[in-house]
Amino acid sequence: MEKVSALEKKYNAIEEKLREQTTFYMEDVQAIFPDMKQSSIYWNLSKMVEAGYLKRVRTGVYAFNEWKGKTKIALTEDIKRVQEILDESGFGYFISGLDVLQRFMQHVPEQYPMLLFVEKSAHDEIINYLLDGGFAVVKPSGIRQQYEDAILAGIEKKQIIVYDTENFDYENDGIATIEKAFVDLYFSITRNGYPLSLQELVRVYQNLVRLGNIDKKKLITVSTKRNLQSDIRLIVETPYITEEAMQFAMILRKGE
Repeated sequence: MEKVSALEKKYNAIEEKLREQTTFYMEDVQAIFPDMKQSSIYWNLSKMVEAGYLKRVRTGVYAFNEWKGKTKIALTEDIKRVQEILDESGFGYFISGLDVLQRFMQHVPEQYPMLLFVEKSAHDEIINYLLDGGFAVVKPSGIRQQYEDAILAGIEKKQIIVYDTENFDYENDGIATIEKAFVDLYFSITRNGYPLSLQELVRVYQNLVRLGNIDKKKLITVSTKRNLQSDIRLIVETPYITEEAMQFAMILRKGE
C-alpha cells in the first residue's frame, strides 16, 4: 500500500471540505485546522502550490489544480538509467529542461538531448560514467550541430548535454524545479542552439501559467543565476506592457 505523505493528508482534508468552492481563502483552511499556527498554514499551502495540488489565484486566495497528480515527471528509461549511474557514483547532479517540462507540451519530440547538471569538481568522472553507460555526451556549445550530425549519422545513443554547477538550490531528488527547468531550457535554446523552437517553448510557458504550475517570482529569482533576468522579466511582464512601450523598446534596440 502506497504511503500517503503528511502534505497529501492535509490536502485531502482541504479537498474534502472545500471541493465545492471555486476558490477558497487561507481563513477557510484555518477553520479546518484550528490548532495549526497561521505561519504553518501558509507554509503548507505554499508547498501544495509547489507540488501542484493547488493554484495560487492571488495573495491569500487558492483554487484546486485541475492537473493534481500530474506534477511529477514521467521517468523515462533513460532518466532511470542516468539516476542509477549517478546515484551509485555518489556525486551531485540534477536533470533539467525538457525532461521536466514535457508534460506541458502538446507535441513531445521523439528524440531530444537531456540537460544534466553535475557537480563541477567531478565533471570528468561523471562524463566517464555516462560514456560507460552507453550515453553520448554533448558539449553545451554548438548543441544543434552536434545533434543534427548524430541524427544524420544514424547514432541512436541518447545525447546528454552536461553543464557544470556548484548550485543545487533549485532541485529535489535529482530533478530540477519547474522554474529552474524552464530557465535552463530557455538558456539552451537561445544561447546554445538547443533543437526546440521558441514557439514550442512559448506554448509550454502558456500552459505552465494557465495551469498554475509556475511561480513567476521564483522564475525571476532563478533567472538571475544565469544572468537571464532581463529576458525572463520581459516574458513575465509582457501581458502588462503596452504596445507603445514595446514599439519604443524596438526603436531603441535598432538605434533609431
